[in-house]
Amino acid sequence: MGSFDIRVPVRAGQTSAGDHIRTLFDCELPSDKENETFVKCLEKAQLSGSGIRFVVLGSENTVGKWLNGGRPGHGLNYRCFAQQFVSGPIGPGQRNFYEQTLLLGEVVYDDITSQLNEFAQAEGIDQTTIRYGDNKAYDRMVEEASLRCQRRLANIVRCVARCSLRPICISGGNEDILGLGYGVHLGRTIARGTTTNLTLGNFDCHGDYKSLEERGAHSGNGFSFLNAIGCLRKYAVLGLTPYENKEAMMERLISTNCWYRFLDDITVIGATGRPTLYTTVVDMTRALETDGGEVPGLCVDIDVTEDLPTVSCPATLGLTRLQVHELVQEFTRYNKPFFLLIAEGMPDPLVPLGEGVNRTLGKYQSNLVSCFLTNCISVPHI
Repeated sequence: MGSFDIRVPVRAGQTSAGDHIRTLFDCELPSDKENETFVKCLEKAQLSGSGIRFVVLGSENTVGKWLNGGRPGHGLNYRCFAQQFVSGPIGPGQRNFYEQTLLLGEVVYDDITSQLNEFAQAEGIDQTTIRYGDNKAYDRMVEEASLRCQRRLANIVRCVARCSLRPICISGGNEDILGLGYGVHLGRTIARGTTTNLTLGNFDCHGDYKSLEERGAHSGNGFSFLNAIGCLRKYAVLGLTPYENKEAMMERLISTNCWYRFLDDITVIGATGRPTLYTTVVDMTRALETDGGEVPGLCVDIDVTEDLPTVSCPATLGLTRLQVHELVQEFTRYNKPFFLLIAEGMPDPLVPLGEGVNRTLGKYQSNLVSCFLTNCISVPHI
């Protein structure tokens, strides 16, 4: 788990979230097998003070996005978020939520990506320009690397979910829904003693439900992978644009009874004068209802938001930041998700993390996490 300096100066007399959030950067993390030391660290944190209920971690692997034709990113999204998250002021009634939050570092994939770099160097491959299909041997290596990254993330999340802690993952790519979701599935199955599957809501302008083609696990088929391995019970996606989703993928959504809505369905005012954004979340919630036993989760892709830098395939249309915040608020109130993924943010490596567009991106993601924390604990209003 990588660590870094996230301390930010605050105004004199101001109390920040970082004064109450617990951190756990130096504990040994699991690799390929269950790590009891890590589990004991989590259990100890859970029992201390107010009792930890949420665990925030970062995942910045850069291989899954390349497989889907996206930009590789710079591995800075979690740092961009964490700096703003710990330096934010405490709002009314929020102290309790932060005291129940454990901040981990980033999941490290350097040993996996270094093998790709060594192969590319030996073969004279320019990793900034190569595309899938240019070199079959390199393609196969990236596919295997992507799955190894997801297995590593899943093993860490499994330990978190096994302790009944709710994981919140800030990710560079939407492919991490595979590792996050599968880890939750395994961990909750162990904790409950019975197979526990998932229901997932996704705010995204892309369906991310492509077929399991030869490209392996990537940012366009993470939900398809979860469905294929049998741990995804229901899937609903909100915010699609008709210009960013191919017909074949839309047919897959329909054929597997997935619920979806386009941007046009939620950006108009209904006959009652109330935004259809609100009523659409109610419909989404009903579509995800089951006979019980499943674990709900929420994914927010930054590319559903207009005018923010994203990694893979930035959409030309999107929702406002306020609309996405309201969607997260309403969905969380209704469904009480066990886990959250925020993915695809693309900080500018030439701009300091706490300045300009990076500050905006980090603060936005921090606000979404704070909204999730607040409404996970609040009493539902339906």
